[in-house]
Amino acid sequence: MSSHQKLHCGFVSGWDSPWRTFLVRAKYLLMWAQRIVYPDVFCIPYWLGWKCDFIRIGARFNPDNYDFILSELNAGVGHLDYLRELIKVNPGKIIILPGPQEIFESNATKVAQGLATWILRRAGHVWAYSEAAANFADECAQAPVAKVIPWPFDYAETRRRGRPRRNRRPETIRILLGVPLRFVGIAANAPPFLEQCFAEALAALPPAARNRFQFYAMVYTQEDETAWRQTGFGQRLEVVLEPRKNYVHFLRFLGNCDAVLTLPRFSVLGRITFLAAALGKPGIFTENVELSRRLYPRSLVESATDEQLRDRVRDLLFGLLDLGPLEPFLPDIPAAQEVGDFAGNAAKVRELLAAKVGGVG
Repeated sequence: MSSHQKLHCGFVSGWDSPWRTFLVRAKYLLMWAQRIVYPDVFCIPYWLGWKCDFIRIGARFNPDNYDFILSELNAGVGHLDYLRELIKVNPGKIIILPGPQEIFESNATKVAQGLATWILRRAGHVWAYSEAAANFADECAQAPVAKVIPWPFDYAETRRRGRPRRNRRPETIRILLGVPLRFVGIAANAPPFLEQCFAEALAALPPAARNRFQFYAMVYTQEDETAWRQTGFGQRLEVVLEPRKNYVHFLRFLGNCDAVLTLPRFSVLGRITFLAAALGKPGIFTENVELSRRLYPRSLVESATDEQLRDRVRDLLFGLLDLGPLEPFLPDIPAAQEVGDFAGNAAKVRELLAAKVGGVG
């Protein structure tokens, strides 16, 4: 295929509701019109220079209208059954994007698991954001089907949009504790233990130093916000619960933070890790995320409940106060630039499509 050809793809939205699919379409069309590339799966077509239509589950259309059809691997049987029917029509066009294994398996029935195996074995391409996601896809397919690809991260644009404001007090040290904090469910990442670690570290500081710190955090669900308030989380540190923000506003907010922690329970993509690294922010991250290991190799903990977190938090606070070394918590900037090579990484992915490859049968 010509490198100058404008490809046309469909993206299965994951919903059978026309209204929700319309909202997704409107959201991303607006972002693309503003040249905003949020690093998630729905922005892959724009990153690759493709025209994209969002398709609701169950919609009837002519597959010949599209060069490729993309979809995440969700656990809903209706979603998977729809993908199976699409693959039967033209398997070489289907590109599957698996997510964290733990999330899929926590929601998948045996029927869903069987459908996922069938789909992964017959899809034209299976693209994974990490080795862990690729291994999950290979295990589910019982065959080597997945390819790890770069992601639509943009180092230069992140730095441009995340420039800190000049009107903040220089003596204030702002720390983002989690995006998001999870109190309930399979993704719970022990916010009370994190608060305890910070409270203990702050207690060892003189009052003038303690008062320089301000703490912020976010939650994404009503259940987590309710648990935050019911448990009294944040009272010891006076943590500010920040409202959810659109991508541009979040980058501006992150640019005005002095340190970032994100401690997910699962091997997620690591968007916050990249954004923090691109902005040069020191931080603490969990080693289960491949991108964290690459961008912050010296400031990792095993999990959100790792006892080593106490020492990491103390040392981070001392470093931010110029009372100890901050370098161990700083990102690997050349690695962040490589991960965020927007145009170069898109070219690498387009090369994967130079020859269409069918499934394994």
